[in-house]
Amino acid sequence: MSYILVTGGAGYIGSHTVIELVNHGYKVVIVDNLCNSSYDAVARIEYIVKQHVPFFNVDLRDSDALDKVFKQYDIQGVIHFAALKAVGESTKIPLQYYDNNIGGTIS
Repeated sequence: MSYILVTGGAGYIGSHTVIELVNHGYKVVIVDNLCNSSYDAVARIEYIVKQHVPFFNVDLRDSDALDKVFKQYDIQGVIHFAALKAVGESTKIPLQYYDNNIGGTIS
């Protein structure tokens, strides 16, 4: 069975995307490190779609953990929403934003 991986799937845009994907018949796996969200969002997704949605609390920079997800599920596509996003904070700690946002994307 093929899955769509949604990174940042517990965030605002990611969670709404997961709901729409599931409602349109897609199987979805969520990967999120919960730094901008909480597991409550995943629970709400499952309540709304009335089914279990696999969730992994993984930082995208952790290639080994990400590899395990790809080995466990037949991932056919990735929708990538995971990122730090606060403009003010990004000007104070730009290297951390670069590491998280670019490093996570490259991983």
